[in-house]
Amino acid sequence: MTNGTYDYIVVGGGSAGCVLASRLSENPSIRVLLLEAGGSNRHLWSHVPLGVGKVLTTSRLLWAAETEPESELHGTRMDWPSGKMIGGSSSINGMVFVRGHPTKYNAWRDTGCSGWGYEDLLPFFRRLEDCPFGDLATRGRGGPIGVTEVAGDQITDSFIAACQQAGYPRITDYNSDPSEGAAPLQLSVRNGRRSSTATGYLYPALARPNLQVITGATALRVLIAGQRAIGVEYYAGGDLRQAQAEGEVLLCAGAIRSPQILELSGIGNEKILQQQGIKLIHHLPGVGENLQDHLMVRIAFQCTVPRTVNDLFRNPLYLLREAARYLLFRHGLFATPALTALAYLRSHPEAPYPDIRMQLGLMSGTSRLSVSQKTGLDRFSGFHLGVYDLYPDSRGSLHIVSADPTTSPRIQANYLSHPKDQAVSIASLKLIRHIASQPALKSLIVRESRPGPEIASDEDLLDYVRRTGHTCWHPVGTCRMGLGPDAVVDPELCVYGVSGLRVVDASVMPFLVASNTNVPTVAIAEKAAALITDDKSRRAEAITIDGARLQPKQLGRCIAE
Repeated sequence: MTNGTYDYIVVGGGSAGCVLASRLSENPSIRVLLLEAGGSNRHLWSHVPLGVGKVLTTSRLLWAAETEPESELHGTRMDWPSGKMIGGSSSINGMVFVRGHPTKYNAWRDTGCSGWGYEDLLPFFRRLEDCPFGDLATRGRGGPIGVTEVAGDQITDSFIAACQQAGYPRITDYNSDPSEGAAPLQLSVRNGRRSSTATGYLYPALARPNLQVITGATALRVLIAGQRAIGVEYYAGGDLRQAQAEGEVLLCAGAIRSPQILELSGIGNEKILQQQGIKLIHHLPGVGENLQDHLMVRIAFQCTVPRTVNDLFRNPLYLLREAARYLLFRHGLFATPALTALAYLRSHPEAPYPDIRMQLGLMSGTSRLSVSQKTGLDRFSGFHLGVYDLYPDSRGSLHIVSADPTTSPRIQANYLSHPKDQAVSIASLKLIRHIASQPALKSLIVRESRPGPEIASDEDLLDYVRRTGHTCWHPVGTCRMGLGPDAVVDPELCVYGVSGLRVVDASVMPFLVASNTNVPTVAIAEKAAALITDDKSRRAEAITIDGARLQPKQLGRCIAE
């Protein structure tokens, strides 16, 4: 079944796809189709910040995936869910608003990604945000994504004060001044509600007649003729359908599914495709390689302040008070994901910039997803300090194991496979205890409830990381941007070897730049929209001025002739 012809087909209505569909359809002469495998994000707990734990355990809103047994984590299989709805993971994530360190973007630029330095991306960071505070020279006003700074409370204020007592300054705005120190968390929240790319970008654009959105549409493969992408084959309503693209196909399916779709389309490592009986279109061995993620470990504390998420489930009056506070004023615990502050620290004095992220969470339990006593919330007032290596050296991979697009790829994250990552993890736990021992925070702590002070040697601390470390759901790098034989896309995000095809999502990141990946992904999509618009303008100008058909290299590699 054919479903029409468009200028651009966007595959994936998530963090990047909503941005592209919105920005490209601003031009009424451009026909845009957005395909999303999930449905609407109009789910109550998706919009209430504290509801993130509920959303992350609602299977119909998620793509399910898990890693292979991780050899350095005692054989643990790590769950890697991601958003399967309009807005994608921006509709289910922890809403932490972080741009990343300028030095790391400059490293992108200097390692083969021309045009992707921090100053190149700053206009797009400013364009995407509606930030009511900070320096106007570096922060944006009036953009699609709202920014809110978490209000103080006793535990949060004490954590920041403890960091100061340990010698780390309080940062006024870590997104303008990414220096070492502590600060209240900034969230992708507006007026107490989640600010996703669905609500910020796509929904305001739905009335445009040149934009069509199809939900429940699972992409099977990119249609390719003569090394040019010409459309997408997908399932919807039980039917196999095709949509044609006169301009470009834009893969925005995320770090797991974008490389999966490339492989299903015949683009990837020839040997892997042969094993699944898929005809090779272009040998591109970097597809699915270079996988990176953050591994978090937490130390939990029993505290004297009965104002934590644990207390919401222990004290019905406190629950009613916080619910009323949220409903009436959009303030309080319900207006947060239970995370309230962070600190950027160095694992050792010689580190050139902060390489550890520590965060305060106003809950404690057996799991990062402990949302009730039945699933492991501690039966006392508690908080945790979580920490992870911002720039891990461990690398993994993911590849298809079936030609069925609904079958998850084989994911091998290889957490802690690099010795440096192990050393940083040990140093990180010691830093948590150092901060917790400062008077401002120590005065609120009854005891360290997990793992307990008896876990003290480097060997025992590393074993604790291996037993309890948890993904931060920050996979990147599997369609790496750059130069050389292992790169998948060039600095214009065009897939090598196939014209009319780009990848626009976290998979193109050469390496991690920040503690969280959503805001960088939105900025990538904003820049991609500008690149695509510029390509189209150059093509139209060239044809009009010269009156002749030009070669693709004269117009931009991604332009479908």
